Amino acid sequence: MEFRKRDDGRLFPPVLPNGDFIGVAHGSHLRQVLFSVRDEGLYGEGVFLLWHEITGVSLTDAKGFQIRSGKYASGGFGFYAGASALLDLTGEIVTRIDGYTVDYCLMNRISYESKRQVQPIY
Repeated sequence: MEFRKRDDGRLFPPVLPNGDFIGVAHGSHLRQVLFSVRDEGLYGEGVFLLWHEITGVSLTDAKGFQIRSGKYASGGFGFYAGASALLDLTGEIVTRIDGYTVDYCLMNRISYESKRQVQPIY
């Protein structure tokens, strides 16, 4: 996927900015803050994934997303699609950015950060 900078400085397709990601974790029915999106990666209660530790993302049979990583025995963490929001750094609740749900904007952020982590070989 190619990310382009728009005239207003934002990226397209849109990437999720920093803030608290709210959603429903796989196996739960409770909507809550799942993790914080930060410059370094995703930080949850007692767990964190730096951008370079994320090995991929996928859609699951459970109509959700799975963020994959070999860092933890669980293989990553997942959440249901469509129930997510972002509490951004200004305190505003955001559910869509430029027409995209925050679920997909998070996937875009992971893809964007993975491309930024790749260092050129000289």
